[in-house]
Amino acid sequence: MRLHALQYLRAVAALAVVYSHTVIQVADYQQYLTDAGSFGVDIFFVISGFIMIYIAKPSDTPVNFFIHRIRRVAPMYWFFTLLMAAILLAMPSVFKNTVFDVKAMFLSLAFIPHWSLAHTTEAWPIVAPGWSLNFEMYFYLIFAVSLFCAQRFRIAFITLVITAVFLIATVLNDGQSAIAEFFSKSLVFEFILGMLLAVAFKRGFRLPPATAAWLLLLASCVLLIKLPLPRIFEYGIPSFLVVMACLYVKIGEHRWAVLLGDASYALYLSHIFTLGVLRKFVAPHLGTGEMAAYLFVLISLIVCTLVSVVIHKYVDNWLLRHERLSWAHKETPATSKA
Repeated sequence: MRLHALQYLRAVAALAVVYSHTVIQVADYQQYLTDAGSFGVDIFFVISGFIMIYIAKPSDTPVNFFIHRIRRVAPMYWFFTLLMAAILLAMPSVFKNTVFDVKAMFLSLAFIPHWSLAHTTEAWPIVAPGWSLNFEMYFYLIFAVSLFCAQRFRIAFITLVITAVFLIATVLNDGQSAIAEFFSKSLVFEFILGMLLAVAFKRGFRLPPATAAWLLLLASCVLLIKLPLPRIFEYGIPSFLVVMACLYVKIGEHRWAVLLGDASYALYLSHIFTLGVLRKFVAPHLGTGEMAAYLFVLISLIVCTLVSVVIHKYVDNWLLRHERLSWAHKETPATSKA
């Protein structure tokens, strides 16, 4: 079984994040649009935890693993961080709130959480969606260290470290430290959910009958609504169930959908740039009112997706020199059966 549905889910998660940022671009449109879609990040975290266990090899070493993850994640992020810095210096009006600061730029490049100058209550880098990449790099670092442990102890070690850091950050979080604020967020436990799911999947856990996966997918999507709960319960558990369901739904390979999944990282990082241009040059021509708001969302989703595909093919692949996530659409001994 190839994991096509999981690959497609990456595209859906990225589009959900795009929608969540689209609805806040134009003040007049916000009253007509539902605030939703931030759960896309939670889905990404569960998938990330799953992938790290799913593709782990006995030959992996801590240094090689971490270097490989940096090579996968950092080039595109650094590209957009430097692009953001250049635009903020040359054309600051393109973005709604973001402002330039040299210290913030270097902290962003180093994946170090810091208070945003544009959103003073958030520990965001200058490319705002990059906050989730700070969590990703944190997880990769712990995972790399866990490779010193015997394989059967790795998840326990990672869980222990994540829990300890979370508890310490929660105790120390007085609203002044960006690092304490950042690491006291409960969504970090979503990586653990993904890892546990990968272990169960690799050991042969399945959902009989086949319709159970579709029912689980439907039910978990319903749960992705805003509730006054810690994020791990609000979005984390439903995202875990969504990813689980997508492992078992029967769905064929569609090249365009695989491409969208491959381009999901480019979409995640590039969409705020595209939205800035659309807000400045397209929204004024759409006018006001409900229909204008819906049309702006539709145009934004389409244009952001098309731009991301171009960036994936001609920027991302150039930076990496090979296709991202080739594991998802090339048969290997681990994926060609079941």
